[in-house]
Amino acid sequence: MSWNTFKDIASEQLDKKGMTDQMQESLVLVEANALLVEFFGKEHQDKARALYWKDNILTVAVLIDSLAEKLDNNKQEFIDNLNNKFTSILVSDIRFLV
Repeated sequence: MSWNTFKDIASEQLDKKGMTDQMQESLVLVEANALLVEFFGKEHQDKARALYWKDNILTVAVLIDSLAEKLDNNKQEFIDNLNNKFTSILVSDIRFLV
């Protein structure tokens, strides 16, 4: 009898139920929103929110133009910091909803 790690068993069960992509999207959004708070500070945490992630593109809603400009100017740094939280590159670009 072989021993499987919890991670392997959980991954297998998620794959069977077709939930791997949903779980991965949730993880990306949680990390992206935490990074937005670090990036802009707590005073602006309700002004920018990662909404969804599809095809390696993260969509972020930003309510203040100056914050959108700051994120756009530092887009690659933000993407790199976000991808560093994972074992593979999950985000290649950011789309803004202003």
